[in-house]
Amino acid sequence: MSEDSDVLYRLLVQRVEDYAIYMLKPDGIIANWNAGAQRAKGYTPEEVVGKHFSCFYTEEDRKSGWPQHGLETARETGRYESEGWRQRKDGSLFWAHIIIEALREAGEIIGFAKITRDVTERRETEQALLQAKELAESNSEQLASLSQFLNTVIANIPSSVIVENAVSREILLVNRQAERLLGISREKMLGKRPQDCMGIGLSTFINKQSDECLRAEGVHRSEQQLKTAIGDRTLQTTSSVIRGHDPQTSYVMMIADDVTDQQAAHARIHHMAHHDNLTSLPNRILFSQRLSEALQRDSYTHSHTATLCLDLDNFKNVNDALGHQIGDELLRAISKRLRMTLRDDDTLARIGGDEFAVVLPGLKDISAAHQISKRLIESVRPPVIIDGHSLSVGLSIGIALADSAENTPDQLLRCADMALYEAKRNGRNRYEDFRIEMDAAARKRRVVEMDLRDAITCNQLRLYYQPITDARHDEVMGYEALMRWHHPENGLIMPVDFIPIAEETGLIHSLGSFALHEACREATTWKGNQTVAVNLSPIQFKNSGLVSVVESALEASGLDPSRLEVEITESVLLDNTLGNISTLRKLKSLGVRIALDDFGTGYSSLSYLRSFPFDKIKIDRSFINDMQDSREALAIIRAITGMSRSLDIQTTAEGVETDEQFRRLKEEGCTLFQGYFFGRPQPSESRLIGFSPL
Repeated sequence: MSEDSDVLYRLLVQRVEDYAIYMLKPDGIIANWNAGAQRAKGYTPEEVVGKHFSCFYTEEDRKSGWPQHGLETARETGRYESEGWRQRKDGSLFWAHIIIEALREAGEIIGFAKITRDVTERRETEQALLQAKELAESNSEQLASLSQFLNTVIANIPSSVIVENAVSREILLVNRQAERLLGISREKMLGKRPQDCMGIGLSTFINKQSDECLRAEGVHRSEQQLKTAIGDRTLQTTSSVIRGHDPQTSYVMMIADDVTDQQAAHARIHHMAHHDNLTSLPNRILFSQRLSEALQRDSYTHSHTATLCLDLDNFKNVNDALGHQIGDELLRAISKRLRMTLRDDDTLARIGGDEFAVVLPGLKDISAAHQISKRLIESVRPPVIIDGHSLSVGLSIGIALADSAENTPDQLLRCADMALYEAKRNGRNRYEDFRIEMDAAARKRRVVEMDLRDAITCNQLRLYYQPITDARHDEVMGYEALMRWHHPENGLIMPVDFIPIAEETGLIHSLGSFALHEACREATTWKGNQTVAVNLSPIQFKNSGLVSVVESALEASGLDPSRLEVEITESVLLDNTLGNISTLRKLKSLGVRIALDDFGTGYSSLSYLRSFPFDKIKIDRSFINDMQDSREALAIIRAITGMSRSLDIQTTAEGVETDEQFRRLKEEGCTLFQGYFFGRPQPSESRLIGFSPL
């Protein structure tokens, strides 16, 4: 270390007491020692300066080579970060969070900056909360009194903890640290939803954590800067789903750690606080600053600034199939292409996952943003070769143009995000401009979402059943369960109006669980052995807990598994085929029957039939409607029935509405029939209405 470096070190860190911050020579010899290091580890500068930093590791870790591993990682990658047990002078151990940053001059390593923080208390807190979570999952009676036993564990911990009902979003538990962070008393929050008891910034943040957690059906981690009652704070948040003994007693537990001070100490060592570590692009913070600056310039130059939200299409499939390392390399490659496509004054930022945002300053009109968006989409189109894999992704873009001096960065980003949603809804790999009606549509979706949460908790959902008959039309062989929502103000709402929103928000898992449990329960009250068919959403089907939900529904109702039939569409099988076939086999092993719905509308039907022995094929109603006027539709029906006979698979004709259709379909070899000709969907207690055997 040079004398100048030593002076700079003292100016930056000698007064810091909460963090051990010191320099290492290239060979790992300790060069400096601050007050925080002395406090954390018990050594004076005279006792450690000149020694190798491995003296802080346990004997076991030294034999395993961990000190050298950390140093070599920092030397090769520029940075090493980990957590583990470290040893004080008196031999006692503490759980440490360690960062080693490589210091370079003219491309050569001149030393390392090392930051160590004692996080023993935080680790003990996490362990205690983990034990509490495990206890909640294993004991349904204690889950019913979740607030009581969790409050005992978390009342005095340094993290902010909030527990919500997963469906109603009512706040059930808040600890003292969260009260201090939010600036709201516990009494004003309990029993209320975030948006009912706090400002839009805080409520949006909390709702987003819960949404992402439920959508992922597990744990969601995030880090975000937030304006709180104690100022602008950076929070590292972990949100977990805690499941109860039935579909409606599930909870979301959010644990937020204030890491503002820790990041401030780290910022003294390097200047990367405004950039994304993976791609080196500006992050959300710097993006907002650049957008604010561009908007200020607009007022002087009479030009316009556009904000673009970008999202990679098909990236998740690449990440899931090939792993995060390949996914990270793909993000780096795509980032370079996007940056090279933009102008020098434009800002490209990575704001999370496979999401990017762009500031386009100094535009004359919206057409310039369109031209740049087209170039961005084209830049991503060519495949990227990584480790021998040819990877292709698309790009969807939402555009928002600042049209007044009142536009704010957050507002523009929100508008661009709504336009991005529209681009994805309209087919992906395209761009869309923000339109004012999109805001109204987003608000309407939010209203439907909140009403749907109330529908689940207030028992507004019911199952209707449509009969399925055989070719003789003298007996009901089974029923298909179809969900209906009896809204207290808007009346009867059909699935097409709420299932898509349930899929977007993660509520589909609660709806699907309700449908399975209720259909099995009601089927046990029917005389005879009629089957009951339940549709599975593609999102629900891909949930790792689906098989457990089906098992639970059968066990709770006592229904013979052979009477339950689950229906999937061909679209379910288009992604992750091996994983989906594995799930189908697990369901089959339970004794459940599997039907392939809307057959003939997908892309790889024959390969699916060869991979998995389906019990039934349902011919899509579009072919039934067209068969009298379309030779092609009739030919497809004949091909399906002929193939089914060869494979010994039943065929159900959907949407049969006339006696002529029924007669013709019998002639073509269909074995089962369903449609208004035989009966409309009815509640369980009146399901025989409309069925008239010949």
